[in-house]
Amino acid sequence: MVGAGIVRLPERPMQRRSFLLGSGLAVVSAAAQNPPPRQEAVESATPAEEPALVLSQVGFLPQSRKTVTYRLASGEAPPETFTVRDIGGPPKPFSITRPLAQAPGDVPNCLAGDFTDLDREGYYQITAGDERCAPFFIRPDAWRRTLPKAVSYHHAQRCGMAVPNIHPACHLDDARRRDTGEHIDVTGGWHDAGDLRKWMDATMMAGFGLLRLARHLGDRWDLAGSGLPVLLDEMRWGNRYFLKMQDKDGRVWADTAGGVNGDNSDNHWTDNQAGTADDRYINPAKPAMVQSMFAALQAMVAQAFTASDPDYAQACLAAGLRCWEATEDPSTTRDLSWRVLAAVELHRATRHAQYAADAARSGQALAALQITGPLGSQKKVRGFWETGGPRSAPYWDPVYSALPPMALLELAAALPSHQEASRWRDAVRLYLDEYVAPMSARSAYGIMPLGVFLGSPTAEVYRPIEGELTYRYFMPTRQRSWWLGTTSHLESHAALLGAAARAFHKPEYRDLAFRQMEWVMGHNPFGACLMTGEGWRNSVPYSRFAGPLAGGIVNGIAGNAQDAPILQMEYGNDWRTGEYWTPHNAFYLWALSQLEEA
Repeated sequence: MVGAGIVRLPERPMQRRSFLLGSGLAVVSAAAQNPPPRQEAVESATPAEEPALVLSQVGFLPQSRKTVTYRLASGEAPPETFTVRDIGGPPKPFSITRPLAQAPGDVPNCLAGDFTDLDREGYYQITAGDERCAPFFIRPDAWRRTLPKAVSYHHAQRCGMAVPNIHPACHLDDARRRDTGEHIDVTGGWHDAGDLRKWMDATMMAGFGLLRLARHLGDRWDLAGSGLPVLLDEMRWGNRYFLKMQDKDGRVWADTAGGVNGDNSDNHWTDNQAGTADDRYINPAKPAMVQSMFAALQAMVAQAFTASDPDYAQACLAAGLRCWEATEDPSTTRDLSWRVLAAVELHRATRHAQYAADAARSGQALAALQITGPLGSQKKVRGFWETGGPRSAPYWDPVYSALPPMALLELAAALPSHQEASRWRDAVRLYLDEYVAPMSARSAYGIMPLGVFLGSPTAEVYRPIEGELTYRYFMPTRQRSWWLGTTSHLESHAALLGAAARAFHKPEYRDLAFRQMEWVMGHNPFGACLMTGEGWRNSVPYSRFAGPLAGGIVNGIAGNAQDAPILQMEYGNDWRTGEYWTPHNAFYLWALSQLEEA
């Protein structure tokens, strides 16, 4: 039955709507007009027809900024208003009408509407002209109610046991070393993505997400009241694998089942019998970032389990300390960021002054890599980082892009009386106020572009800022052998902004954090929710062993050579945009726990 006051819209053929975020902008790289041929036509991942009205399909908190975006079709007369109607069947029909206006920034085909003043709880739908959006809630638990589903994804990815309705007991024969062939028990843990491999860096991110959720929300994380035991049990399962990956020298190996030479040869089910031909391999390499992540994670595990299982907490802390003492300070921005976070967590777990000193030293090195002055003959933006090490290019990363300021914010919070604490906080504010805010304002959707570049490093579109400085919303497609969507990039910025909103008492940071999360949950050019089982329009997940997993979050929207958004909404089995990947769930839990706490 249709609720009172609901208007049925006439059916009509959908018009093709422009997807190029910056149509009409000057193209920096002339070669991008005629890109070289590729084996795959990446543009084919862009469907021709998409919904016109898009917003967060999760909904909105009553006291939060609320926006909707209307994308104009070619030649379409723009509607002047939009109407929000309660479709939950109230005794008395309720609706409001608000104006639509050209969205600011570099997206000329988009109109923006704001209905922040609506704080009445209910179930709503927006109409504009002949278009309507996906239904959505305004309610205090709009986002909190997604947490159990996102947490359950990790349980579905368990390796080394039977997971009902997902797979039987698996990989009980993991694994043998690539170099010596020695068999070592590294069973357990989680499958990383839409495959069966167990990368240490990616799967340890699951631990950071679960432990951040426990730290920031405690028993309140689940409105149904399952409490901390669910999170701690899942963490203990994953950590059994991480602890087994520690070598005798204290350092930890890179992955299990990554392949003999980094190929896909280990990505298969096995007979569960050690010593047979299908046994998978341990990669004995020991990357710097993995060492810091391991030390940080074990220190967080120790803090989380101190009350419920002190012996286990001490064993994990000891493992983390062995790894820390066996590794040296790195030089790159990404690795230094993890080094800072590891020292901070070791200090919190031990209260030992040495780790505070280590954290401060690494923090100083990290802060020194921030670009505080003009770069590339421009004065529009500053505060971002350089890559560090042998490279001087601006830092960007599809997963850990917000990590440098996140590390400094954690450092300042852990050592508030340190003589450099104000400098660390200022570095975070500089990044947010003079880089994140102005760059996010360039998009009608309020999202953070992937990063800035000097000129055109590859033969594809780089958008101009000023002088030599350019930017892209999405990963370059010609810079490395792989590229993918920006889900973790956006969620990591949401986590940073949520923490900064609380630290600096700036609600506008919180608003901007939700814009990043809303893109993931439907407020994007495809009107697509990137979490399986949430929203009304999901991309097809690339998960060729386990199938769709409730709560799994996919790589998300990527870009082609023209920096136009692409997302596989049909049945193309595209891993670049559709594959589940552990960091996306981890940063989702991390960000939402920060925002709910703030």
